[in-house]
Amino acid sequence: MKLLKYRVRFEDELRERLKKQGFADEEVESTINTLKKQGYLDDEKAAYLFALDEMRLKLFGPRVVKMKLKSLGVDEEIIERAIEKALEEIDFHEELKRLKGRFKDRWELRDYLYRRGFDPSLIEEILNKIDGGEE
Repeated sequence: MKLLKYRVRFEDELRERLKKQGFADEEVESTINTLKKQGYLDDEKAAYLFALDEMRLKLFGPRVVKMKLKSLGVDEEIIERAIEKALEEIDFHEELKRLKGRFKDRWELRDYLYRRGFDPSLIEEILNKIDGGEE
């Protein structure tokens, strides 16, 4: 319960931490099953919250978020649903309007977004909404 107290954890992440602490495989699986039944362990919810935070607060794009979630052992289908759901809730246009002043031109902002994990089509969509397609 201490591990879950500070932040939402993923099933594989918790399994690994418990094994490192010396718990037997049977104890680990029993604990994980109990936590899932009680609603304390939910990869779907955890992936969504992780994606939302990474995209909204740190302005990472879907590609980077997907990589991070994969490295945490989250299932591919769960990752796709979490990212899709997070994208529906985030207004990148408003977030990036504030950032626009930091960049000399549209190309520099485009490069920044690409490095942060945004797909080219999403970058163009965002930039067109921010400035009406001005170069």
